[in-house]
Amino acid sequence: MEIANNQPAGRSIPNKRRTVILTCVSLLLVTAGTFAWLNLGAIERSLIGLFGPPQVDLREAYSANAAGPTMDHSSFDSLLKKHVDDDGWVDYEGLKGEELKLDRYLQSVAAAPFDEMGRDEKLALLINGYNASTLKLILDHMPIDSIQGISEADRWDAVRWNIGGNQWSLNQIEHEQIRPKFAEPRVHFALVCAAIGCPPLRNEAYDATRVNDQLQDQTEYVHEHQTWFAFAPDSGELQLTKLYSWYGGDFEQATGSVSAFAARYSPALKQAIESGVASSPSWLPYDWKLNSRKNKQPR
Repeated sequence: MEIANNQPAGRSIPNKRRTVILTCVSLLLVTAGTFAWLNLGAIERSLIGLFGPPQVDLREAYSANAAGPTMDHSSFDSLLKKHVDDDGWVDYEGLKGEELKLDRYLQSVAAAPFDEMGRDEKLALLINGYNASTLKLILDHMPIDSIQGISEADRWDAVRWNIGGNQWSLNQIEHEQIRPKFAEPRVHFALVCAAIGCPPLRNEAYDATRVNDQLQDQTEYVHEHQTWFAFAPDSGELQLTKLYSWYGGDFEQATGSVSAFAARYSPALKQAIESGVASSPSWLPYDWKLNSRKNKQPR
């Protein structure tokens, strides 16, 4: 169970409340060591509930509005194509040299007519805005080995990112503007927190005209690489990225279980589930080192 160094990119808890919670958790863990019958899996789920992202009800909040305004993401697309490779590794030093172009794109994101946009335009804007803001956050704190090296106040909870005239934190973009307003669990494989354990940063901008296909491609990529998905048909052992643990409720709302969602992208797992031989998932290590080309490794 890895919470302290592998905590999800979710809501933060005020320091005083965190101290009380940690004290209670410590007592609980001591009790767990004393009573062998205590279910440690239940403890882990409780800790995720306390420290992790909030649970949300997935729903579609927006109409298609095909006649609504559109957003041009071509400048961000050019930066991604130039500084991100096919496996999502980022040349941060090269991107730093073109930081003004990233700043101009973020200015266009701030000026976007968000409220008038249709559903897919909003989704593409929010994903691109989140990813571009995360890149800017890293550039602001270079040199850095991990996003976790940035203070909590400046990281996911800093209300400094403007999308369509709305000032939000990265947490607010994800947990208030995307998850509860788009019934789209695949978004967890598109939002990138600048860590190796995150899904790969796509080297193109999301576009409203094909965002569904892009999300599908991203999700398929994740389930084809052992950094995030590993299944042994002979033994039935299933290992999944911790995204499935942290956002389990989102995936369960879509398919009933996290394993069933993953099985959409693995015929072998689907067959094993239908045959009753797939085990309950365990969680793969989540590497928080920066997703820099300097740290490039096999996926």
